[in-house]
Amino acid sequence: MKQLHSKLPGLIQRDHLIVMGVNTQLSSIFADAFSAPSSYSLSENTSNCESDDDVIHFLDEDQQDVAQKTEVHPWKILITDDDVNVHETTLLALTGVRIHGRPLHFLHAYSAKEARQILETENDIALLLLDVVMETVDAGLKLVEAIRGELNRTSLKIVLRTGQPGNAPEQTVHHQFAIDGYTTKSKLTRSLLISVLNEALNTGDEPSGRLN
Repeated sequence: MKQLHSKLPGLIQRDHLIVMGVNTQLSSIFADAFSAPSSYSLSENTSNCESDDDVIHFLDEDQQDVAQKTEVHPWKILITDDDVNVHETTLLALTGVRIHGRPLHFLHAYSAKEARQILETENDIALLLLDVVMETVDAGLKLVEAIRGELNRTSLKIVLRTGQPGNAPEQTVHHQFAIDGYTTKSKLTRSLLISVLNEALNTGDEPSGRLN
């Protein structure tokens, strides 16, 4: 039999008409079409034959809005270090990383003074990656005291990264200062840095140390 064609390719094949997954003899369809009233519709014959696979489910607009807002809201992280290379390597290590399902957005300060200025104007910074030795050997530690005391930023997470642990021993720093993490640059790997951020950014956690 001669093959039939349609303006909708794939719907009509040879002696069968395929309509939304329903296979019906052409002769029957055309016979019904010419004998039925003008209001005849193929959808009336096929509506009862639709399967669950034919139904498209859409998310409510409110659900979509909530999902998008959650997706795009990043953790804002302030990298504070007087070594430009530390900033660059940190960005390289954390590019594309998500912490608790959220992306990361970075700000940069190259001294404790600059970091304080940024913290005074940016209220939504979630975490501070902080060097200890900058303008002075204890610039980072003094900044921690100012953040927790003068600025009253008790919810800001602070992770110390030092290249000279002798100036700020881990046990002493954890005991005396309200910080949320401590690492040494010589031992810091990408996986360890991500682990530290995961732990520090657990919502609801309080700083692990205390002020003098």
